[in-house]
Amino acid sequence: MKPALDHIFIDPHVKGTSLVRRILQKNPRVPATIITDKEKFLKEAREIPLGQGKRNLWLTEFKGPLLKPCPATGEDYLCCRYQTINTQTNCPLDCSYCILQHFLNFPMLTVYVNANNVLKEIDALIASEPKRLFRMGTGELTDSLALDPLTRINETLIRHALKRKYILEIKTKTNLVTHLPEISRRNILVSWSLNPDQTIREEEHKAAPLEARLRAAKTALKKGYRLGFHFDPLLLFKGWEKAYGGLIHKLTKEIPEKEVMWISLGSLRYPSELKRILDERFPRSKIGAAEFLKGLDGKMRYFRPERTKLYAKIYGMLRKHWKDVFIYFCMENRTIWNDIMGFSPRDNAELDRLFQESIEKRFPEINKP
Repeated sequence: MKPALDHIFIDPHVKGTSLVRRILQKNPRVPATIITDKEKFLKEAREIPLGQGKRNLWLTEFKGPLLKPCPATGEDYLCCRYQTINTQTNCPLDCSYCILQHFLNFPMLTVYVNANNVLKEIDALIASEPKRLFRMGTGELTDSLALDPLTRINETLIRHALKRKYILEIKTKTNLVTHLPEISRRNILVSWSLNPDQTIREEEHKAAPLEARLRAAKTALKKGYRLGFHFDPLLLFKGWEKAYGGLIHKLTKEIPEKEVMWISLGSLRYPSELKRILDERFPRSKIGAAEFLKGLDGKMRYFRPERTKLYAKIYGMLRKHWKDVFIYFCMENRTIWNDIMGFSPRDNAELDRLFQESIEKRFPEINKP
């Protein structure tokens, strides 16, 4: 299901590109405007409410690097040295807790038509550390697949990754996988953020239901992709243990562990300014009713005893079914690692190395050309 668009706006510098032509051909009934005064347009567009902005598409180019390190949040929380491929910003989904509501200063869905430039950046990064197995993904500033049936940007990245030694991750909350090409080399994974059905209904607006995500994961498997799953953000609510227990039972029953490259665990964390946005845009959300404490990185987090209990339960339920899959914490401190897993990586570089060791041990064919 492609996103419902009210209007397409086009930067005159990209109006003749093949990607713009494809998008216009697929949306013949959507009004399209070539912007003549870009400065005025950008200034006025910034005043549009976010909900309205998510129904408008801005096609432009990005002047700077499209490949960047994951934005780690200080030395107190371990980061896995992931690389983000930022070919789009903003998302047609509308999760109440989404940090992009605070982080982005432009409300429209934005596609960078010069996305192919990132391929050279990827090659240069790999050449800089040829022994390192880089992990890269497209889901930092958008949902990787929500616009992809329209743009097909991921297919370009997939074709490139198939000929290189790195891991490409396509992260989503949709079920939009039927358009993805079939592949034979398996250094590419499609991953899903997971939450119980209750949370999806109440907080992850316009995202696919849990069952649809799991069906899509099975389809991706048949197309040759490996899988990843992200329990992030984990939320505390009445009955959370039973709800996450049901989710993990479904996941481990329907998906074979040997096809899962990694699982992340991350509890809800957000800049304090997001609370005002959440209250304004999602007054029925229950997220803000919980107690939070400002962490060392300035983000609001559940109190550590509550986080520890949450992680211990989720980790224990996963390990009950899946013994070998690589599980890690996203942006958590060493105390949490030690309390739950009995060890902690010394630093970000060691966590990156643990990823590489796990991948090369469980999927040795990754290193084959």
